[in-house]
Amino acid sequence: MDVREGEEDFVNSQTQERTNALKFLKVLIVMEGFLKVLKILISCAVLFLTRNEKCEVPLKLFLLVYMVITIAKFGIFMSKNLPFFRINRIPEYRENTDITLFSNFIEALLLFWYLIGFNWIQECENCSVANPLLYYTTVVFVGLGFVAFIAPLIAIVLLLFLITFVKPKLQEVMYKDQSDVSDDTYHCAICFDNYIPGIKLKLLPCGHHFHQECIDEWLDLKDTCPLCKRNINLLYDLIDPPEYDV
Repeated sequence: MDVREGEEDFVNSQTQERTNALKFLKVLIVMEGFLKVLKILISCAVLFLTRNEKCEVPLKLFLLVYMVITIAKFGIFMSKNLPFFRINRIPEYRENTDITLFSNFIEALLLFWYLIGFNWIQECENCSVANPLLYYTTVVFVGLGFVAFIAPLIAIVLLLFLITFVKPKLQEVMYKDQSDVSDDTYHCAICFDNYIPGIKLKLLPCGHHFHQECIDEWLDLKDTCPLCKRNINLLYDLIDPPEYDV
């Protein structure tokens, strides 16, 4: 395989990876939207079934406010994520600042309401026996809520671990002659030595190529291309989408 063919194959593979990532993201959006609707329906059903029951703490109020907040979150969720179904690749998406600010307010309100619900659960001594449906529904929603707030922190730690310790596998090609190089660059931009037949080159996602030994040493220090400074790890796109087309 020559350098030109290697570049084309590598770019195609990166494009396919981005397309697959967007498809997977759409599936996650549909699943999360379904779960939010399910929470709303469950809250409505429990409030209806326990409408004549009494409880020593206002767990019905908790479920009612929780349902209203969930409805608001569902509306925000749809506004933020519907654009993903109208784009072809992730970097084209840009969040609406106003929606994001309102979403942050709702999340803070929801966390506060979870704490209130947790306190009411602790104060409720007989609800688990007298009103089991209302009590355990509240326990499940509060428990899932705390997990939902903790999970992103775990995901961030995991993402930082992957970015730091998991390096992407770069395309390797065997250089033959100058006709194999598509961009008329016949030397390594790191050591400035000319390419010689039989030497191995490595291709970065941006399309730039270097001596295998040179780029390996460079990537031990930095995760960016020596020329265009683009991050070689696609995981960076999840936290800092590029502003240019690939």
